[in-house]
Amino acid sequence: MMRLNVPRALSLYLAWMGLTCGTLLAGIGGMLPFGLGAMGPDAAFLGLIEAELFFVTVVWPFFMPRLLLPEATAAVRTAGPGGEPHLLILQVGVMLVVALPLALVSRNLSQIGAGEFFRAQLLVGSIACFVTVLLDRPAGSRIRIWYFLGFFAASALFPFLGFLAGERGQGMGFLAAVSPFWAAAQFKADAALSWAPGAQAAIFGVLALSLLAAGPFRRPVDSPAPRS
Repeated sequence: MMRLNVPRALSLYLAWMGLTCGTLLAGIGGMLPFGLGAMGPDAAFLGLIEAELFFVTVVWPFFMPRLLLPEATAAVRTAGPGGEPHLLILQVGVMLVVALPLALVSRNLSQIGAGEFFRAQLLVGSIACFVTVLLDRPAGSRIRIWYFLGFFAASALFPFLGFLAGERGQGMGFLAAVSPFWAAAQFKADAALSWAPGAQAAIFGVLALSLLAAGPFRRPVDSPAPRS
């Protein structure tokens, strides 16, 4: 039985391609109202990865509750956490495949190696899977508030603390690697924190697998109905 809301899924793909293509074209073509000195052919792939990360961390959580049909949503609430994660994770794979031609073109523009290309794509995929498994549960609406708070702290607060520490000469620039966006900018082999993308991809991948494995154990057990 098809449990996916096909019109919503199509709107998801259109929004995904609109954001990624629009960001890349606007940045390279100079169509933004403000200058982006670092946004040239050399940074085309990085701009695409940053746009994909923004989508899977900020936009994707709002699409998730609308992608499942009402009967599938009811089944998830009955079965407990992790009722339909495979359908949503499949959409993550579809989005990455849809954007693959654009990623290959931007890779050629930026002269990125195969290992660096794979590491950046793996980072986006692992974070997207973690967000999917984390918010695909009956309490997802309540978790979403804390998720965005933690996302803001990881993406903005830790890099800011690292910057302040660097200004004081304390050498704590590694704090910036907590941010997914900062880690994505270190995907090149000669970057100062080249270990950050692989480390984050591994951490978020393990967390996603752990949440998936723990899902069946957290499902409520229905008590038997009283006999008449």
